[in-house]
Amino acid sequence: MNFNWVGKTDTPRLCWGYNGEGEKEAHAKALKNIKTERRGILLRGIYSIDKPVKKATASVCGLGLYRFFVNGTECNTGVMAPLETDYRKRVLYDEVDVTDLICEGKNIFGIELGNGRYSTRKKYWGWRAKWYGDPMAGLEVKIEYSDGKTEVFKTDETWKTSYSAVTDNCFYDGEHYDARLEQIGWNTVDFDDTSWSNAVKVQPPCDNIEKNEYFKIQKIRELKPELFSEPLFGYWVCKFSENIPGRIKIRVKGEKGAKVIIRYAESFGIELDTRSNHFADNVDIYILKGEGIEEYEPHFTFRGFSACIISCADREAEIIDAVAYEVRSDLTSVGSFECDNEDINRLHDVILRSQRAALMSYPFDCPQRDERLGWLGDAHIADLVCLYNMDMRKYYRKWFEDIHLGIDTQTGLVPHIAPRVEFEHAVDWSAGYAIILWDYCLFYGDTEILNKYYSDIENYYKALVKDGKILPVSRYGDWMSLEEGWTRGDPRSCTTLYAYYVLKLLVEISAATGREENRVKYSEEMEEYKEIIVKEFFNEQECLFDDGSQFSQSFAIKLGLIPDSRKSKACTKLAENIKNNNYHLKTGILGSKYVMEVLSQNGYEDIAMKLILQPDYPGWLNLIEGKTTVSEKWDGSMSQNHCMFGSVDAVFYTMLGGINVGKDIIIKPYFAEQVNHVKCSLETVKGKVAVEWERINSKIKLMVTCPQDTKLNLGVTDMLLDSGEHIFEI
Repeated sequence: MNFNWVGKTDTPRLCWGYNGEGEKEAHAKALKNIKTERRGILLRGIYSIDKPVKKATASVCGLGLYRFFVNGTECNTGVMAPLETDYRKRVLYDEVDVTDLICEGKNIFGIELGNGRYSTRKKYWGWRAKWYGDPMAGLEVKIEYSDGKTEVFKTDETWKTSYSAVTDNCFYDGEHYDARLEQIGWNTVDFDDTSWSNAVKVQPPCDNIEKNEYFKIQKIRELKPELFSEPLFGYWVCKFSENIPGRIKIRVKGEKGAKVIIRYAESFGIELDTRSNHFADNVDIYILKGEGIEEYEPHFTFRGFSACIISCADREAEIIDAVAYEVRSDLTSVGSFECDNEDINRLHDVILRSQRAALMSYPFDCPQRDERLGWLGDAHIADLVCLYNMDMRKYYRKWFEDIHLGIDTQTGLVPHIAPRVEFEHAVDWSAGYAIILWDYCLFYGDTEILNKYYSDIENYYKALVKDGKILPVSRYGDWMSLEEGWTRGDPRSCTTLYAYYVLKLLVEISAATGREENRVKYSEEMEEYKEIIVKEFFNEQECLFDDGSQFSQSFAIKLGLIPDSRKSKACTKLAENIKNNNYHLKTGILGSKYVMEVLSQNGYEDIAMKLILQPDYPGWLNLIEGKTTVSEKWDGSMSQNHCMFGSVDAVFYTMLGGINVGKDIIIKPYFAEQVNHVKCSLETVKGKVAVEWERINSKIKLMVTCPQDTKLNLGVTDMLLDSGEHIFEI
C-alpha cells in the first residue's frame, strides 16, 4: 500500500536501526535528543462526493495506535489497532467497508492517534520497548461510483491536525483524559478547524506496508462488577469475577475539573495489590468537564486486572457505575472439553482463560506488567493448548512472519522474543519457532507454511551446532523449576536437547515438503548427534539422563534419546521419581509439559491423573485455588495471569478425550477411575472429531464421531474407522 503518511510533527528517526547505528550509540543519542509525544493527536480531512456511490473501501493505519471515524461514526478496525509488528520491517494496515457511512456532498474522515509501543516513554526504552518515531497515520479511501468510475482519497498536507483531550498516554502506564479539552464534533463536517494546523507529510515507517489479513483485537465481552462499594474516604472499590485483559468504562458526574483516578491490579484483599504490575503504572485519569453524567473509557492502553480502585479527591465527583471490557484477539473456538470431575473442568476453564488473555497481537507473557512481549518459550510450551481450543491458522501465520523478520541474517539465529527490535537468542526459547511450525502443520496439513520458512529452520540448526553439538547453558533452562539447587539454565543438557529437537523436526519437515535428499542427510546426522548426546548425558547403568531430574528424564524419553532396550526402564525411573515425591512435580514450565506427555503416552496414565488432581503444593489444583487464571509460579506468586504452566490442558484432549492429532487422527481415550463421563470434540481440517464416554455399572460406553480413516486404539492395535458415528461397549 502506497500511503501518504502524515503527522503533527516529522521527527528525525535517530535510533534502533533506521540509520544503521549501533545499539548503544543509538540509545544514548535518542535519550539525549528525542522528546517523546505524550498527548493524543487528531487528524481530519474533508472530501466531496457528487454522485451515487456503489462501494467505498478505506485502508487505514495509525502508529502507534489509532481510531478511525467517517462522518462522526467510529469504524470497526479493531481495538488497540493496528496489530503490533517490528515497525521498521513491516506495518499492517486495516481495510474496512465504509459504504454505508458515505454520503453525497462533503465527507469527513478522522483519525485519532495514540502512542502504543511505537512511541513509548523513555522509561521503557531497553529490553521492553524501543522508540520508532512520533505518531503518524496513513489513509486511502477508494470510491467506486455507480457509473463505474473510481476515485481515491488520501491523507496529505491539506489535512488538519490538533491535540485531543488525551493529555498523556502510554501503552504500559495508562491514559490521562481531560474532558475540558474535548473538541466536540471534531470528526464531523461542520466543525470549525480554522485554528488547527496543517498536517505534515512524513517518511513511511518502512517499505513493507501490508494489509492485515490475519485477525483483530476486539472488545470480546462486558463484565459487570460483582462488588461496587459505596465510597469510603473518596474511594470506590470495583471487583470483578475474573482476572481479564482489558479496561474499564466509568459513568461519573461532578464538578468541572474534578479528577477521577482509576488504579488497576490483579487482586484485591484489604487493599489493591499492585505487586504483579512491576513498573507499569496501570493508572487512568479522567478530569470532568462538569456537564451532567459523563462516560469515560481509555482507548490507548490495556492491562490485566480483576479489581480497580476509583478515587476522587474531596469527593468532587460521584462514580455512578463501572463496567469492564475483556480485550483480546477474536479467535474462533474449535475445541471443547468437559467431564464429571469439577476440579478438572475448573482447571480447564482457568487455563483457557489464561491462554486467551495472552493472545493479543502475538502470544505474550501476561497483560498486567511492564513486558507484554512475545516470548517464544512461553508460546511453544502452550501451543497445543491453543491448537486444541482455537482456530490458530491466521494468528500463527502472522506471528511466524514476525519471527522470520526477527532472525539475525548474519548468523541465522532465531530470536527468543518476537517481534522486537533488539536481538537476543536462547535455544530453549527460540526452538519454539520450529516446534510451533511443525505442530501447526500437523493440525492444519499446511506444508506451504513449511516450505516458506524451511530455510529458516535449516539455517538455524546449522547456526546452533557450528561450534559443536554440546551447547552451553542458556539463561533460562527449565524455567521456574523446583529441583533442589536449580539455577537459571539448568539442567545442563537443556540447550543441547533443544538443538537436537530442532534437528529432529528438520527431518520431519524435510519429509513433509518432499526434500528427500535433505531428509536422508539430516536423518543420518540425527543418529550421529544422538550418539554424542547419549555418550555425554546418559547413565546406562542407572538408566538416568543427565541429572536424573523429572525434566531431563521426560524430555530425553520424548525425543527418543533413550536406547530402545532401556526406554521401559527409563519410564519406570521417571514414575518412581514422581511416586517418591508423593506424586508432586518438581519441574518448571518446560518439564511440566514433557512429564505429562511421557506419562500419558507410555502406560502411566494413572500417575498423570494423580498429578492432575494433586491438591497440595506444588500442583495444578493448588496453583489455581481461589483464582480464575494461572499464576506464573507454582507458589502462586508474581504474575497472576500467565499460562506457562497451562500446558496440561492438552492432556485433557489427548488422554481423557483420546483425541490425538498428528499425521493421522488417533482416538485413544484413557478411562480414568477418577472420572465417569467425558465429552470432548475438535473441529479439524479433515472434519469434526467427537468423543464421549461414560462408565455405567463398571462398563464403558464409547461414542465416536470422526472423519474417514480415523484410527481408534483401545488396546494394542489400531482400528480404522469410516466417517460418521460409532458406538462401542467396553
